[in-house]
Order: sequence, then C-alpha cells, then structure tokens
Amino acid sequence: MFVKGTLKKAGILLTLAVLPFLFGYVIISFIMFSMIAFLMQFFRDPNREIPSNGGLIVAPADGRVLKGKIDRVKTVHYEDPLMEYILSPGGKGILISTFMSPFDVHVNRAPISGTIVKTQHYSGKFKIAMRNVLTENEKNLIVIDSEYGKVGVIQIAGFVARRIVQYVEVGDQVKTGDRLGMIRFGSRVDLIIPYENTELMVTEGKKPTAGETIIAQMHKKS
Repeated sequence: MFVKGTLKKAGILLTLAVLPFLFGYVIISFIMFSMIAFLMQFFRDPNREIPSNGGLIVAPADGRVLKGKIDRVKTVHYEDPLMEYILSPGGKGILISTFMSPFDVHVNRAPISGTIVKTQHYSGKFKIAMRNVLTENEKNLIVIDSEYGKVGVIQIAGFVARRIVQYVEVGDQVKTGDRLGMIRFGSRVDLIIPYENTELMVTEGKKPTAGETIIAQMHKKS
C-alpha cells in the first residue's frame, strides 16, 4: 500500500522518465527511474496488525532501517517545552524518541485510542534530527486524551524532512494504530506518556514498528 495519490504521481513521473531513454539519454533515464524508486519506497503505507488489549500504547513511528531506532528514553516534567499541553501541573512523564531514517515508513500512527484534544504546528529550523532538536526544529504536536490519561505525539522535521502532514483535527476520535499523519524524508517522533500509571516495555536501541510494537501498558488511576 502507498500514501494516497502516490501511484498517480509515480505514473506521471515514469512516463516522463521514458522520454530521455527514447532519445538515447540512458543515464538520465536511469537517474530518473532511481529517484522514482526511492519515492515509491518512501511513500509506502503498509497495513499493520494492531494490538487490541486495553491500555496498550503502541509505537507511533517506524525506526527499523539503518540508524532508525528508539534512541532516547527520559523523564520529562510539566515545565519542559510543550509538556504543559500533555502533563498535569507539577506532573512528570516519560519521553520515548524514535529516529526515522529516510528509508523507514514515514506514516505516523495513534499510540492509543482516544480524542484529539490539541494540535499545534510550530515553525522552526531543519537541523539534523539525530540530536536533541525538540526546542529548535519545526514540529507538530498532537495530544490524545484517553481513558488512561493524555498521551502526546510530537512530529519533528529534520535536515531532509521539510514538510509535516497532519491527518487529524481537534475533536476527532482515533483508535490505536489509526494514521495521524506523516513526515516527509526522514525525521523524529517523540512520544510522551504518563509516568505514574504506566509500565514502560521498551528500552533505548529498540527498533519499533508503528502501530505494532508495544511501548507501554497503562493502568487506570485508582
């Protein structure tokens, strides 16, 4: 499967790529076909087997190819940037950050079922997303209010990624694994989950599959 509109665009590009070949410009055609192949793999959108158990938080992003992986797990606090929209005053959460290589699937998925209660796009720089770029780079915040508490997803653009696409709006109901949006051409996704009632089930170095890999188990507050 591919992101909507990909096959139509690929068909047009393939037609254009044939023209240089017909006039003897084989190298140009080869370069164009290689670029089309890269675009096709980048815009793929495979179906996933979504876990159905209540309270499970799944990975919002793929981090499987080359350097793609969960490369940062840390505690965050209400006073940290953007956390005021996710955490309660004085509270803390767990941030799980996944770096996506340009060869990973870049469609992002809902980590848990609930209602979209906040979205916000922030303009910024396009530094390499391998470092801590949450406060500087262009990003998009999505907050889901579940029956277990609020969960945040922050899509962060990188050096190559220049566009963040959001599929959902405030008030939308989403189910675990639903598509939230995508970041084009490599980037990072930060997932913020509650600290108190959550059992973390991954560590740094894990290579997650969006919509399938279980990140944590949340428990209802007593």
